[in-house]
Amino acid sequence: MALAAVAALVGAFVQSTTGFGFALVLSPVLFAVMEPVEAVMALLVLGLALSVLVLFERGRPEHVDWRALVPMLLAALPGLAVGAVLLTQLSKEALQVAVGVAVIGAAAWQAHRRTRRDSVRMARGAGVAAGFTSGVLTTSISVSGPPVVLWLEARGASPEEFRASLAATFLALNLTGGALLLGAEGTGSIDAGAVALLLGVVFAGYALGALAFRRLDRERFYTLVLALVACTGVASVAAGLGLV
Repeated sequence: MALAAVAALVGAFVQSTTGFGFALVLSPVLFAVMEPVEAVMALLVLGLALSVLVLFERGRPEHVDWRALVPMLLAALPGLAVGAVLLTQLSKEALQVAVGVAVIGAAAWQAHRRTRRDSVRMARGAGVAAGFTSGVLTTSISVSGPPVVLWLEARGASPEEFRASLAATFLALNLTGGALLLGAEGTGSIDAGAVALLLGVVFAGYALGALAFRRLDRERFYTLVLALVACTGVASVAAGLGLV
């Protein structure tokens, strides 16, 4: 459990700093020490707490562009159901490899665009597509961030809006996904002792990450974000191929 505590601290720090990355860091460790359903539930509960901390950091979610975010979140709802079906019909390994390759390609394109300073005209419905895909990934492989991350970055969201909007997204997805799993698996799917232990570590990681976020300028922030997206893709491919 000591390794899980370290991973929770690092993951909370990364997500508090950049807006996402908590599940990427913590999920491999939890899946190694817990049953799959317990691991997913722990990730959802801990991620929910972390999202609340980030979203209400200043007392209210002042940086969230709700007008853009709400249609995206609504589109995620059917995606949650589709992801649950895919998990029962397709191998998790195949999904991980496919998602990882797509994420790496999208991150590379985004980085190339930023280097060239190209402007991007967002396609109508891009937010809906990002939300649906994120919902699918939430209940299939538990890595929901990259589609929303790339959508927000392409929209030119400020770091504050980016971080708060991701927190709002994860809050909604974790609440909905957790309710679905609780309905299907019952309260026995939660290892309350482990979750309580890790919550304190998550709070500490959040506090450190909030300090780091305030010291990052816009360009360094988005360089770090795209690097983390690429790492997510590589980790997904590696997990799908059984390399980790």
